[in-house]
Amino acid sequence: MDFSRLEYIKNISNDDKKWAYDYYKVGGYYHLNFKQGTGVENHALHLPKGALIILSQNPFAQERYLTHIVELVNEGSEDKPQWDKSDTWSIFRWVKVHWVADFNNLNNIPFDRKTLQADWGWFDTKAKLLTSPNLMSRWGNIENLRTHLQAVFEK
Repeated sequence: MDFSRLEYIKNISNDDKKWAYDYYKVGGYYHLNFKQGTGVENHALHLPKGALIILSQNPFAQERYLTHIVELVNEGSEDKPQWDKSDTWSIFRWVKVHWVADFNNLNNIPFDRKTLQADWGWFDTKAKLLTSPNLMSRWGNIENLRTHLQAVFEK
């Protein structure tokens, strides 16, 4: 995986308080959903093709876990015609999975806060840049953060 393309982190959730996207397999193509809301459609539309996104979730309302790394495989304009806005979660981007946690072994899934060592603002459905001020105040620059994350995800 080319960690130089690691650009975003995104909050994901499952309304049933279970793991979201636990059926994702490395190499598979899936919809990454965004919940409709103010500015979400425009945000999802303009995320760049080829960017890698870390997915973070807290299915048990406790610690957050880093559970996936996915790549945006289309331009937003290619995915938008498939959106059916009658559903709250109908805004999506096609992604390819590059890394997925072993959901059968909780001890090997990286904790969000312990791994990132900063609060990146996980409160909504939009993907956040890894170059956010909160993360950069801890890591100094994106290359330091990417190097750290590569060590975490490649072990």
